[in-house]
Amino acid sequence: MRTMPLTTLIVSALIFLNSRCDAQAYPVKTFSGSVGAEALFAESKLAATHKTGAGVTLKGEYVFGGHVSATVNTGYYFMPAKATENIKTADISAIPVKAGIRYYLGSFYGAGEVGGIFFVGNNSRGGLLYSFGMGDKFRVGRNVFDIGLRHEGWSTSENSRGIIGLRVAYEFALNEKKDSRIPEL
Repeated sequence: MRTMPLTTLIVSALIFLNSRCDAQAYPVKTFSGSVGAEALFAESKLAATHKTGAGVTLKGEYVFGGHVSATVNTGYYFMPAKATENIKTADISAIPVKAGIRYYLGSFYGAGEVGGIFFVGNNSRGGLLYSFGMGDKFRVGRNVFDIGLRHEGWSTSENSRGIIGLRVAYEFALNEKKDSRIPEL
């Protein structure tokens, strides 16, 4: 499994970053947005037919509890098909639409999301999308970054597919409170 060393490295980095934190990223009643770039690694059946892909996502987050926030997320995914001699496979172009919950332990979080995925182009159809993962938020100077790693499953009437997604995002508070508690590096 090629993604295991990468996953181990990412988890280790998140644990290191989390060791510098002492509270949730934003106080209650803060709404934030983020713009992120994604690396999409195909799992099992999908890995046989598609290469590593990329995505761009927008995420909104509202902190409504001491350790809990709600998220909404959309964007665009692209995964090129692998070239094979006998089988013609189309590239994947898709728009995910998700809503979910994050639970914070300091700036480190666990997350779960559910929604729909809408394939565009020759593969136009839709399906159920679910994901679960973890991540960390940290501040560099006055800039806030969110790094997350997740498993995402897509279920359509034809089949089920899975990816591992790595998201690196720039985050901005839309109604920032003065006592932001994100650890500085």
